Order: sequence, then C-alpha cells, then structure tokens
Amino acid sequence: MTSRLAASERSAQNARNEESSVPASRRQKWRLGVSLAVFALVIWACGGAGTGSAGGQGGDFGGSSSGGLGGSSSGGGGSVTNSDDGGLASSGNSSGSGSGGSGGSSGGSSSGSSGSSSGGGKSSSGSSGGKDGGGGSSGTGGGGNGIKGCGETLPSISDYTQNGPYTAMTINNTGPDGGYTVVQPTTLGANGFKHPIASWGNGITTTPSYYPTLLNRIASNGLVVVASNSSSVTEADMAGGLQWMIQQNTGSGQYQGKLDTSCLVSIGYSLGGAGAVEQGADPAVNANIVTTISFHPAGGTPQSLKAPLLLFTSLDDTVCVPATFVQPVFNGSPVQTFYEILQDAGDPSNAGHIIVVSPTDPEYAPANAWLRLWVYGDTGGMNYFWGSSAKSCQLPDFQCQSKQAGGTAQMSGF
Repeated sequence: MTSRLAASERSAQNARNEESSVPASRRQKWRLGVSLAVFALVIWACGGAGTGSAGGQGGDFGGSSSGGLGGSSSGGGGSVTNSDDGGLASSGNSSGSGSGGSGGSSGGSSSGSSGSSSGGGKSSSGSSGGKDGGGGSSGTGGGGNGIKGCGETLPSISDYTQNGPYTAMTINNTGPDGGYTVVQPTTLGANGFKHPIASWGNGITTTPSYYPTLLNRIASNGLVVVASNSSSVTEADMAGGLQWMIQQNTGSGQYQGKLDTSCLVSIGYSLGGAGAVEQGADPAVNANIVTTISFHPAGGTPQSLKAPLLLFTSLDDTVCVPATFVQPVFNGSPVQTFYEILQDAGDPSNAGHIIVVSPTDPEYAPANAWLRLWVYGDTGGMNYFWGSSAKSCQLPDFQCQSKQAGGTAQMSGF
C-alpha cells in the first residue's frame, strides 16, 4: 500500500504543477478532473482501514466542559492568500422551525425570537412556543427542542447551500512548523463574538486547497478552521493543529480571547474523515467537541464518541465502499447519528468518492445545516434530518439511516 500511495502522491504533485499553467477561471474544473485521476490510482487506499461494528452504549452530548489539550507548540504567522464570500451581517433576528414531542420525532414546528445581535453576537434568550409538537421550551437560537448550541448565535438563513454572514480568508503555512492552513472570518471578535474552532482532515493525496468552497463556507459561519497540509493526514496531525489553535486563545496575537475553546468541531473527508471520527473519539479532545462530521470516511473507531455524528457516503463510492467502511462506523456509534447515502440520481456525474472536492457537492448543504444546529442552535435546517419526510432521506436523490444515542437504527430521520 505504501508504494501505491507514494505513486499516487507523485501523480497528484505532477498534476498540481501542471495546474499552475491553467487560467484561474478553469482551475476548479481542472482540479475535479485531476482528483478523478488521482483517486483512480488509490482505489485500494482504503483497504484494511475499516472498522468492525460494536454495540451501542449510552452516549451524551450537549453542554461543554472545561479543559482541553495540554502541551505547547509554536508556529509561524503564515501568509494570507485570499478572501471571499459575502460580507458580515450587521444584525439579524434568528428564528427557525424545530421539533417537539418525545423521542426525537418531528411534530410540526416551533418558533421563537432570539433577539437581535450585531455581527452574529450572543443573543438574548427567546422563548419558543410549541406547535403540533407538544409544548414549547425556552432557549437561544429560536429552537423548541432543547438544542442550544455553544452560546453564540448567527442571523438565520433559509438556504443552506449559501455562505454565512462572515467574509472568509485563508492563511497558508501557519501553525506548528508552518504545516497548517487556517481558513477563518476576516474580522474576528466583533461585538465580543467567540469563534468556535473546526479541525479539518484532507482526503489522501489532497491538501486544504482542494476544498475552497467547503472550508470557506464553514468559516463564513464564524468558525476558525485549522487544517493540516499533509496529503496523508492522521488524527495526530488534526489534533496537533487543534491543540495549537486552542493555545492561541491565551497567547498574544490575533486570536487572543476571541475563540470559544469549549466549542470544537471535528470534520474531514476520506482518510481525513476517518481521522475526524478518531479525533471525535479521542478522550484528550472530545469533552469539548460538539459534533463530528465525516464525509465518505475510510473507516474509523467511533465507540468513544461523545457528541452527535453526521456521516456521508454515496452508492457510487468504489474507493471507501459504504458497506465496508461507513456502515460499520454508523453501527458502532454510541451517539446520536445521522447517515446520508447519496443515490445515483443525486450524483448524475458519477463522481462517487471524489464528489466532496466538487464545489457543487449536494452534501455541503446538509453539512452546513448540521454544523449550525449543534454549534449555534440554528434549528432552521432540522428538516434535513428529522421526521419521516427528512430532506436527506428523500428518494431518488438520498437515502438515510438514523439513530438516537444507544437507540435502534431506522431508515428515516430522527
């Protein structure tokens, strides 16, 4: 396997060198074609990376706890290369539809006002009245289901295919040994906003530069994303970057006092998707991880996860075959887990495993909705995941599986 991966990485490097001569307007399409060729070479890369299933056990999620990663590390300042995506919203009222009733089923909608806040700062608590869902509840973010996020809120959105309220920028070659990329809001700490941290893991043979649409979308929603530049990323690489970023909150510099180190997200794709699961299950980190998101993972060991898990795959994924690599992660997860399977109709280009590098990946929208739900208590996108008509379960484009913590799997939303 090592020789195969080395050959694939050399091919990827050659392709990237050739890419530099392509006009900028054509580079996104070029990258997708390059990735198709690269992943064809690593068709066996996921071999042996799967994980066996295990029985579920009671898991918890929700509130954050103190603590974090110890140790010390240093890194250079890096270089800023780009900024894009819309401007920072000055204010907004957050409202959304949530589910009521028992057992996590959707029973209509609830609404509430979270109050106005400049630049997506903390909102005052708003009460939500239940409707067809049995009883309202009080909380932030307009939710009626007790999901309150980490404390900060953002202006509500109706289209989860779009970016959030922040302009995003990229800092290259920063962190420990200059080995990381950071994608973050251009303006940090406006109106006292504390930015959550997301730790990203690349697919094999790729670097953060392959995922501009996805990483900028995450950052546009107020998160600081730290990503290893390794093209064969490990959970240790991901945790190292996360540790470094946590430490920046107490050191001098642009991040000092502007990060929410108790609100962490573990997210990745393919090899990095397995790393995201491993990081989410790492007891040195997971007390403060509020959710894990894994696109087409090359396996992973989920048994020690403590926060909700979102899994993606597709029927056309012949690299990390769903039955071998993704289903066991779902089966072994002890926490609330949603598993979306993209069908052939939802992937007309038959991109399969590498659809995640496409800027039009239909998985981005539900990932955005899930992220905003657990980080900010934004219940406006719950209809992707809750109820018998959940959007991420609708044929012909999608099928799904879901389960509550320690519960039985079902072929529908929560």
